[in-house]
Amino acid sequence: MSYSDLLFFLGLLPLSTLFSFFDRSTEYKNFILIITSAIFFSWAKPAAVCLLFATVIAEYFIGLGISKNREAGSPLAKVLLAADLIMNAAVFFVCAHNYLFNEIDALSLSQAVIPVGAAYYSVRGFSYCYDVYTGKCRAEKNIFCLLTYMVSYHFMIAGPVVRYGDMEPYIRKRTVGGREINEGLNRFITGLAKAVLLAPVFERIKLAGLNSDEITLFGSWFGMIAFFGEAYFMLAGMSDMARGLGKMNGFDYPENYRAPSSKGLMTGLLESFNTTLVKFYKEVFDGLGRGKKALSAVCTVLCFAALMIWYGAKVNFLLVGIAVGIIAALEKYVYGSKLEKFPAAVKFIYVFIVSTAVLGGLYFSSLYGYRKWLLALIGVGTDYQLSVAVKNAVLNNIVLIIIAFISICPFIRKPLTAAAESYGERSARAYGQVRICKTVLLAAILLLCVITQAAKLAV
Repeated sequence: MSYSDLLFFLGLLPLSTLFSFFDRSTEYKNFILIITSAIFFSWAKPAAVCLLFATVIAEYFIGLGISKNREAGSPLAKVLLAADLIMNAAVFFVCAHNYLFNEIDALSLSQAVIPVGAAYYSVRGFSYCYDVYTGKCRAEKNIFCLLTYMVSYHFMIAGPVVRYGDMEPYIRKRTVGGREINEGLNRFITGLAKAVLLAPVFERIKLAGLNSDEITLFGSWFGMIAFFGEAYFMLAGMSDMARGLGKMNGFDYPENYRAPSSKGLMTGLLESFNTTLVKFYKEVFDGLGRGKKALSAVCTVLCFAALMIWYGAKVNFLLVGIAVGIIAALEKYVYGSKLEKFPAAVKFIYVFIVSTAVLGGLYFSSLYGYRKWLLALIGVGTDYQLSVAVKNAVLNNIVLIIIAFISICPFIRKPLTAAAESYGERSARAYGQVRICKTVLLAAILLLCVITQAAKLAV
């Protein structure tokens, strides 16, 4: 099940929200959340429930063991942390990338569990034991609190990667009222629109522009930009939905995706995408660097290589990870501080060209396809500049493309938002008009998303 499934946001979500109001106690709300999450995670795949509870029990006892041995100064704490890392890595590869084991009957689980959320689930489990080991949080003695943290469906699909020390206060005591429901629902609908309405637009342009049978100059550029756009709006949309769902249940999560910009150069762009995950990986690998420049540079490369493997256990992902890691290390220790002094236009061109050329390797599974695309960017190997398929894909979706552009451009979005707020402050009537327009707009967006998803089911 996914956040964008009709069964979820028209069935499971409203029912779980309704049931959560039957009792005001946090313990009851946690119980409803656990039940809802178990249904969400294991829909049509009952074996996933067994995996959930087995790993949570393991995390519980490993966390207690790490805490006890850490306080005693025993090296067993490191052994237990390593064991937890191995366990979560196994969960990650077997569930999130089970295609690697299609030829091994004992490990092929395609008919038993689904990969949805397994990647974030494994990171969340390890982050808990890692924080216990580093002393950032205490080992949880109430297994139901840990269970709530581990299985909550709010951050199961696209993050954010939340730390147990930050979530514990909400797990033990939280309140939900009309304001939280309203803010959370608004955020959920916004994210739903990104994933259901905007991401597919860029997918169509991507498929047309990167069609290996019809490579064109502008198609190569548009197709790759659309590839990044599809990934951004799909994952950012899912993360927005997660944040909205959390708000509706009394949780407050950090932002996980920022609008792309040249601030911070290539490293800043990478950190704006799945921010909480990058932050956790950098924290772990920076700890291994121990402040030594050469070792830290190596750890930076390893960090981004591991991040890309997290996204896809494939050779091209590993190579791209190493490449972006080298660029991040060079920016940090060689030329980054000098380049930051250049005008914003120069930095934008640098980030745009480097990110497009390097991250474009994520799309191609072969060196031949990647090389052919790179040459097409400068017009080599192309018969003409723009195909009919790309032109139609752009023109047929131009309105949604403009909306997507406005949504990620603060210099356009902020003045529009400020103008609406300024008008609403004129009088009570003006404020009411702004609120009504916003409500009608969100309702229209939700209806459009429902129609879009229903149409997919009808095909």
